[in-house]
Amino acid sequence: MCAFWDTDKAKEKSLTASVARMSDRNGLGPHKHNSGQKSFKQIEQELVEELGRPVTLSEVFIKTHTKKDGTFVDMKAQEVAEVYRRNKQSRLEDLKAENADPSESSSQAPELSIDEDNEIFLLSTFTDKRGKHYGIGSLKSTLVNGKRKYSASSSILDLQKQLDEAHRKIEEQAAQNAIALRKIEEQAAQNANNLRIIEEQAAHNAEQGAQLKELSVMNKFMTATNPQYVEFVAANKSGD
Repeated sequence: MCAFWDTDKAKEKSLTASVARMSDRNGLGPHKHNSGQKSFKQIEQELVEELGRPVTLSEVFIKTHTKKDGTFVDMKAQEVAEVYRRNKQSRLEDLKAENADPSESSSQAPELSIDEDNEIFLLSTFTDKRGKHYGIGSLKSTLVNGKRKYSASSSILDLQKQLDEAHRKIEEQAAQNAIALRKIEEQAAQNANNLRIIEEQAAHNAEQGAQLKELSVMNKFMTATNPQYVEFVAANKSGD
């Protein structure tokens, strides 16, 4: 690799690229970004992991073209950001007007999808003679006919969100099942207590029935063997 860059052809290519980067570009100054050795795809993935959601091209652009103090790395980046901001604001105002409900005093602020936001950014940034968009680095490879194609990182994140949502619903259902089971157990305990009371009452009734039977047998015996008992019973009945 070192030998290659020592060749006249490599040096000429490097010089041409350097001149292009440092050219005045119609007063916009040299082309800069602060991604360092990281590709724009790597930076996009880091943003996805940091924010926990898919990110737009504009967010990657801002991340790679602003300094720590919040200012842009060059005039061209600033111009793109300002054009993007105006175009996005215009689109949001159009959506708000389209969705306005005269019957409501206030309406929810409209939001753009990631695809819509990306489309606005691509229309706001510069393109070179070959139609390549400025400010998105290696993310150029994710464009098909001027639109972003399938993003693995976004899809994985969406899948993770779906899994998290499914897990949350499972936990909610498990909690509801636990409550229902507790109520069933409480009802079963109440039923067992009621059954115990019924059994105790049945035993008491059986005991009383046995006592009544004994009294009936004794009454028959006394009636058959003791005239005085018969007279006593008759006298008490007439007294009642």
